[in-house]
Amino acid sequence: MTKKHMILWILILYLILILSACNKAEKTSAENEALIKEDQVIENTDEELKREENEEEVTQIPEAEEPQKIVIAFMGDVMMDSYIGDYIRDRGVDYPWEDVASITQAADLAVINLETSVSTRGSTKKPEGYGFRSHPDSLQGLVNSGIDLVSLANNHSLDFGEEAFNDTLDYLDQYGIAYVGGGKNKNEAEQLKIIEKNGIQLGFLAFTSVIPWSSWEATEDKAGTAVYKEEYKERLLQNIENASKECDILTIIPHWGVEYAQVPSEWQRELAHEMIDAGADIIVGHHPHVLQGIEFYKEKPIFYSVGNFIFLKNDDLCGRTGIFQLTLDKDGFKKGEFYPVNIQYCKANLLNKKEGRGKEIIDMLRELSASYGTIINEEGEIQKP
Repeated sequence: MTKKHMILWILILYLILILSACNKAEKTSAENEALIKEDQVIENTDEELKREENEEEVTQIPEAEEPQKIVIAFMGDVMMDSYIGDYIRDRGVDYPWEDVASITQAADLAVINLETSVSTRGSTKKPEGYGFRSHPDSLQGLVNSGIDLVSLANNHSLDFGEEAFNDTLDYLDQYGIAYVGGGKNKNEAEQLKIIEKNGIQLGFLAFTSVIPWSSWEATEDKAGTAVYKEEYKERLLQNIENASKECDILTIIPHWGVEYAQVPSEWQRELAHEMIDAGADIIVGHHPHVLQGIEFYKEKPIFYSVGNFIFLKNDDLCGRTGIFQLTLDKDGFKKGEFYPVNIQYCKANLLNKKEGRGKEIIDMLRELSASYGTIINEEGEIQKP
């Protein structure tokens, strides 16, 4: 091979190498561009997914919270004097309550009518056996059983005079038990009592239409009870209207009616309806010492009389009573349940709903309430008509 031919072959090989390198570079560049495009697609997809997730978070509607509810247990007349006082001294302050305490303690609020003075002082003008004065230590039994509020608007709270009544107020404060319907002057006696439970403002007003002497009525500068007379009606209704604006649920506790009558008087029904028209949500009455029927007016319950609870009566209608347990929310009554109780041996005895006296008491309450269209089933569940 000549030198000239050798140079030619070298040039040809050199050109082949250059062309191969260019093709490889072009291929690498194309692959790189493909990878870049692929990365951009993935990145765009991730951004779209994130955007969709954010949109879902923004448009997601939170679940509605269940309305707050509260359970209140209402009971009738309570005193810790006479034979009951003897049992308490012998068996302890919890004795009258031990059978029902599990229910009263479980309630968010438990309310009674305290039909006695609480003191060691004073004297009574009443005949023997009709004036009640309970020892201050017995209030510990109320505390232990979960009693939160007592009404003092009745015909026994001043049985041992103003001195003992003032002691009653002081001892209730000392034991941390709220009260309504009585006070050191008229303003305090008629004042709205508000208790907040589970975020619900519960308001209470109490009055008595029954007092043995006019001197029991609280005045501007004298202790006593909140009293109702026919000439006070407009003031009472205005007080209810004003109070209803300060709380979510307003309960009125009247001490009224005829002793031992199982049907309320017509004036009571008229006043009950007027009080609800004025803004009351619940009415819980005392004084007859026996159970009366339950009426719903504008879907709001009226318990004309819830009878006795810790009292001297036993083997007659006065001893057949119970616990009225109501479930409420800010809109008012949701459901109710009645637990039959018999007063015997100076204590409240919880009964079986399905047999014996327990069934008899539920059947009696069902019959008394039927005339108002109120439904109470065999389990004691209270329903709106």
